[in-house]
Amino acid sequence: MNIHKPILTFFASVALPALSSSFSCASSAEGQLFYVAPNGSDTAAGTEAAPFQSMDRAREAVRGFIAVNSTSPQDITVYFQEGNYAVQQSVVFTEADSAPAGTRIEYRACEDATVVFFGGVSLPVSAFQPLSAEDPRVESIIDRNAHKHIRYAPLKELGITDYGKRSLHGFRVGGGATPPMELFINGRSMTPARWPNEGLAPMDDSMPLEDRIIDAGEDWTPSNKTGKGGTFRVDFDRLKHWTNAEDMLLDGLVANDWSWQSHLIASMDAEQKTLTLQDPAPYTIKMTPRFYIENLLEEIDMPGEYFIDRQTGYLYLYPPAGMADDAFLCVSTLKEPMLSIEGASRLTFHGITFDTGREAAISLNTGEANRFSQLEVRNFTGNAVKLAGRNNGIVRSDIHHIGGSGVILEGGDFDSLLPGGNFVEDTTIHHFARYDKAYTPGVTLLGVGNRVSHCEIYEGPHGGITIGGNDHLIEYNILRDLIKDFSDFGAIYAAIGANPLRRGTVIRRNLIYNLGAPGRKWCIGIYSDWFSQGFTIEENILYRIGDHPEMFEFIGIVNSSGRYNKVLNNIFIDCPIPYERGYNMSYGYKKNGKDVKLLKSWRDIFEDPELLGGIYGIRYPELHRFFDEDIWFPTTSYFERNLIYNKDIPFNEGYLPEHFIVDRTSKGWGKHEDLANARDNWVTNEDPGFINPSEMNLELEPHARAFDEIPGFRNIPFSQIGVRK
Repeated sequence: MNIHKPILTFFASVALPALSSSFSCASSAEGQLFYVAPNGSDTAAGTEAAPFQSMDRAREAVRGFIAVNSTSPQDITVYFQEGNYAVQQSVVFTEADSAPAGTRIEYRACEDATVVFFGGVSLPVSAFQPLSAEDPRVESIIDRNAHKHIRYAPLKELGITDYGKRSLHGFRVGGGATPPMELFINGRSMTPARWPNEGLAPMDDSMPLEDRIIDAGEDWTPSNKTGKGGTFRVDFDRLKHWTNAEDMLLDGLVANDWSWQSHLIASMDAEQKTLTLQDPAPYTIKMTPRFYIENLLEEIDMPGEYFIDRQTGYLYLYPPAGMADDAFLCVSTLKEPMLSIEGASRLTFHGITFDTGREAAISLNTGEANRFSQLEVRNFTGNAVKLAGRNNGIVRSDIHHIGGSGVILEGGDFDSLLPGGNFVEDTTIHHFARYDKAYTPGVTLLGVGNRVSHCEIYEGPHGGITIGGNDHLIEYNILRDLIKDFSDFGAIYAAIGANPLRRGTVIRRNLIYNLGAPGRKWCIGIYSDWFSQGFTIEENILYRIGDHPEMFEFIGIVNSSGRYNKVLNNIFIDCPIPYERGYNMSYGYKKNGKDVKLLKSWRDIFEDPELLGGIYGIRYPELHRFFDEDIWFPTTSYFERNLIYNKDIPFNEGYLPEHFIVDRTSKGWGKHEDLANARDNWVTNEDPGFINPSEMNLELEPHARAFDEIPGFRNIPFSQIGVRK
């Protein structure tokens, strides 16, 4: 396994080749065959010589064939010939489109064919014209040197009139309305014009908050979504140039260094240098905001920036350097999931590229035993793939450059704890959460009994995998280059303690490394946060979680006030803080009086007299003792048989390896250090016996010293981690 070279699928241009009329789609498939081609006809017979033109027509033909052959069902294959298939409304598969029991229906690209389902509209380079002196908005562009570079295209004249609306979205407030139109050039999203071009607006952290925050605004809650937005003072004079700007957004943090949102700006005062948000923010404004402003024609001054005037329909663009006359430009127009499964079962989609849309590529809400294999999914502003139902999976695919999550796995039944059995495996998920940036991981696990295995998840602003629900399995994955933009999160993260019935997930044999960035804090490999309980975390490798001992609380694994969390047989390499058995949540809740309310909510969950006599009491016998044990400072989590090897990076100066905690005596927390339940761990700065650590082969030799020092230590099958060839 080579973990040094990222698995990327870049393409110089998505300008698709013309379909050859002599193209052949050789097939060895048995059963009924149908064919589709971009230059086909939906009035044709659907044969290789006379193909259909659309997936909709092929789906209708499949339905008809099933109805006629109901007494002798057989497999059906629909072949798509090379080319680009425009999709401007969701293609929906219902129960009527299911393969009969014992058969499958496969929608697939012909062998070696590039088949692209495309949810956008292409724009000819020739449609972009130099700025006109008659354009009343030209003078608003601040950088006069940029004028000669900027081009505009009249979208209305090109028949494009729906540009979408920008809306509040982010932490706690959700995804907002359907995302607006985006511009892509040669397969990459361009940047809505912003200030500053890089980094964040200059704000002086030393200014007292009572001077900074004019009005904190109301606290956004589900019952107060449209209350009063807050007002704060800025430290720059740029506002005077934006007095005619519309639809400006503040992209950043106003309450905590992890609760990101994108806020519409209601008003500003250039003289007083204040900004007022249109909507309330979760937790109100309570910090020196960290942000940039985007969607400003006034600030278009950098190659790759653009602005859409929703009144005139003009798209302004500062072309990227070296943009050729044959560059492929397009805007996203599809406002629904490209492919929607609503009850269909036993379908396969293979070898197809899903490209460009404002929402999701694939949304499977109900259905069973559907497979998605060798797909490429790219350039969707929403989430890429959602799989609910039962026993549905995506395999050997590449999901990248996505505005939301890469994959959402739901399904399973909370009443019976029957598993959903949905999965993603052998898939790369990278460059995600471009639009919805925080708490938007590569994979979201919900429901009961779903699985993420043999995936590589990387290049995300926050986490890699988040966990909700019960009995999931996370194994053999590589997670790296995450938590880049925000703090207080994990490559694998759970905050499900509000409901102690949510437990049972196993996290094993994953490799996690290269997290965080300068200025970040609390960047954690595996993070059981907020009283989350009942995890088994075993045989993982956590490598250089923080590459300097003074980095603020970069930690391998954190158990934050949780119970029955077992951390067993893991390897920590050069982690300044390998493991933290923290009680910060317990102390915080008791100090602020929140413990009474939380304890009542837990008691309410257990009021059901049949709860412990049913499947929950059988599957999780520890629930019978829930209120009989120490709730706030429990002794029922374990840290056993772990290898801690710090050769190049010393421990954080506050770390107490004999207790596996950070010394927090200054906060009065040190007295609970004995509750880590640590035993049979080995802390060393000597090579424990890796096969070839210089080449990142972190499997142990058969006779490695670690097996002598740690009773019962199991070798971790390092070569099996990651995407299988």
